[in-house]
Amino acid sequence: MSEHPSNGPRPLIPGQVKSWLGVVAFVLVAVAVLAYAFVAVRPTTNSDVERRAAQKALRADTESKAKALITTPAKNADGTYRLPVADAMAIIAADPKVLAEMRKPVAPVAAAPAAAAAFVKADDEQMKRGLAVYSRTCIACHQPTGKGLAPVFPSIAATPIVNGDASLPIKFILHGLMGPITVDGVTYNSMMPPVAGVSDQDIADVLTYVRQSFGNKSNPVTVDQVKAVRAANAARTAPWNTAELGLK
Repeated sequence: MSEHPSNGPRPLIPGQVKSWLGVVAFVLVAVAVLAYAFVAVRPTTNSDVERRAAQKALRADTESKAKALITTPAKNADGTYRLPVADAMAIIAADPKVLAEMRKPVAPVAAAPAAAAAFVKADDEQMKRGLAVYSRTCIACHQPTGKGLAPVFPSIAATPIVNGDASLPIKFILHGLMGPITVDGVTYNSMMPPVAGVSDQDIADVLTYVRQSFGNKSNPVTVDQVKAVRAANAARTAPWNTAELGLK
């Protein structure tokens, strides 16, 4: 009885399998190496290099000035005296009434345009939450009075940028702000970093607190407003620049 060879494919022997796997592995490694080399040697534009260098220099300058302002006692331009943050916080802790005195309105905010929406007062609970967020994230720079520390940290007391379009301060908190801006006749050219560890609710609460404290009188900020700004700028990684926002 004769035997006929099978017409089906012959199975690969272990040596052939190993050889094919080696070829596939080599190709994959070669592709990975080429991809890495392309990314590593890809030229960076001069504008990117200059922007990063400028941000680094400005950040270092801001940190240096900020450290001096919050750790060294001195006399302010308006004749008041500046205490180191640690000393100020100790005074507030010893007598909570000091903070209440500091928070009294410093000046009336400019009258709102006739077409502006009617003022809505925030509820006490949101103001309490906003004060808590302000105390842990903002008070060292903008101070218990909201007047800041010139010439590094600008005042947020009775200022148009606080009482205007709420989307602007939301952007500052989410992504940071850099570039020159003039507040109360003083020009600031420092950098505000993005505020880490705050939720949409935290941002709405702290901005509502700020917009209804320190002589400010503007409507509350809602969580939906914060979410809308965050979603519209989800791809942004760089701080905002005052020039692109039309700020002076």
